[in-house]
Amino acid sequence: MKESLFLPLLATAVLLAGCAAQPAAEEPASESEIAAILPVAESAAPQQLRLNVPDASVSGIVYADGGFTVQSAGAYVVSGALEGRLTVDADGPVELILEGAEITGPEAICILSDDPVTITADKHTVNTIRDGAAEPDENASAAIYSKAPLILRGDGSLRVEAGANNGIQSRSDLTVEGGDIAVTAAKNALKAKGDLTVSGGALSLTSGGDGLAAENPRLNAGSVAVSGGDIVITAGGRGIDAEGMARVTGGSLSVTSANDAIRGDTVDISGGTLSLTAECDGIQAETLLSVSGGEIAVVTAGGGGGAINKSGDNFGPMGGWGQETELENSAKGLKCAGNIAVSGGVIDLNTADDAVHAGVLCSIDGGELNICASDDALHADDMLVINDGFVNITDCFEGLEAFAIEVNGGTVVIRAVNDGINANGSEMMGWGRSSEEAEITSLSGAATTYYLQTGGTVDLVVTGSWNNVGDGIDSNGYVYITGGVLTVSTFGNTQEGGIDTGRDGPVVTGGMVMAGGASMMQESWSSESTQCCAVLSVDLQPGGTPVTIYDADGNEIWSVTLANTFNCLTLSHPAMTVGNVYTVDYGGGTETLDFTSTNIIRTGGWGMGGFGFRPF
Repeated sequence: MKESLFLPLLATAVLLAGCAAQPAAEEPASESEIAAILPVAESAAPQQLRLNVPDASVSGIVYADGGFTVQSAGAYVVSGALEGRLTVDADGPVELILEGAEITGPEAICILSDDPVTITADKHTVNTIRDGAAEPDENASAAIYSKAPLILRGDGSLRVEAGANNGIQSRSDLTVEGGDIAVTAAKNALKAKGDLTVSGGALSLTSGGDGLAAENPRLNAGSVAVSGGDIVITAGGRGIDAEGMARVTGGSLSVTSANDAIRGDTVDISGGTLSLTAECDGIQAETLLSVSGGEIAVVTAGGGGGAINKSGDNFGPMGGWGQETELENSAKGLKCAGNIAVSGGVIDLNTADDAVHAGVLCSIDGGELNICASDDALHADDMLVINDGFVNITDCFEGLEAFAIEVNGGTVVIRAVNDGINANGSEMMGWGRSSEEAEITSLSGAATTYYLQTGGTVDLVVTGSWNNVGDGIDSNGYVYITGGVLTVSTFGNTQEGGIDTGRDGPVVTGGMVMAGGASMMQESWSSESTQCCAVLSVDLQPGGTPVTIYDADGNEIWSVTLANTFNCLTLSHPAMTVGNVYTVDYGGGTETLDFTSTNIIRTGGWGMGGFGFRPF
């Protein structure tokens, strides 16, 4: 005996002619109302509905005008073929158990009930529902249309073909619990004007519009939640489009989309496996984008690479001084107009635009990010904070960019064509702000842009060429090093330094620092520095040269191999203390650091410093 949702009620014997004139939508059933639905009693056998054999004796069903109408609550086994419409208009829950059913017609299954309806694809059966349309029609609704909450489940196959508009549409909630479901739709594959939930099943969705879409115009809400199942989406619009929240906690999701792969007012990813290929943004949110788990791979607009962009320019996404090569669409990996928070998961981003872009705050508190981007790897208009995790930037134009940048922990590896770290004021806090924008205060509370490192490890290498190279760290304002490990390698004999500030030089009070670059633009350490530190001008050394610090007894304190050429070294180490003498061996020679009477040493010519901003 088949399990079903059945509450014996008196048939109303009311027949509606069809769905052409649909009543105004009513409030969706609440969770408590749905939970109150009782399973069918063991003694209540499902009614048999053979679509190709109209039978007036089937209780609860009326046949008229070439179609069937279910008027009584209960379970119905549906089989056979029908050129027409199967309508559900019952007072109470209904389950349609499809056993080899084939229905063709506008709104082939049309549900006008207020109570939930379940469509079950029976095991070992293939069921096909199609609207029969040869071309799109914006006035049509869906091949399967429901006014009531709709549940899809089963162990069989459900094939939906919608040439006119949507494949499966509910004006309330839409839930997928199981089944092998394939939908081809002119517009959206699955759409709910409530919440759309997928917890199981295998879904193959091909759509001219969105794959999974949810909206509730009256409440400015409508969520899409994926907790299980195997979902493959090929969309001419977005893969997932939620007016409210888009949430993935489990399952497998593969999206290929001509627009964004996932979009929601808020987006929360805490589990599952996501493979997203998009012509626009990979994941886009309006207020908050949170990633705490899962495996996420994103490719946007064919992927990225900072060294030479798609137009052949060697300025990454820039066409030259004062000219930017614009992408037709935003093609960022993780994008939010508000905040982005990453605390877990493994995230691989290969993007033709910024890999991560936050309109306000971007915080990294854990997880693993592997990034290849044509523009910034991590960007925040206001504040970028890295507290933990592993950030591996294999290629980008600029690595970290924000008004305020803080690294307090974790490991950050940066390979950037231009500036590795750019505290440049950004869009939110930069020069030329309007009077209204001038009233905006950074989340950091600072009035001047800065880079601060209190902990963690930052390994930064500039990968450009002599005519396209950036600073290691470039700040319009301040650079503070109070802890952690910082190694920087840009190029010697250029106009770019290892650490470039717009103030009176970097400040070091703790941590380990080794920066190689050009002497022309390298300022000395600020007089506010309390830890022993030095800036050394040397003869140009080749890339791959190790730089080693020894104490007076010849014991090695620290050794760093710099990837690029250099003729300037900016260094500091907590093991160097005032009152002692040290030696630096840089391959082509040695320098003596005599800290007997000072904690700051500068040898060779003084650098000019810079404005600390990208001039284009």
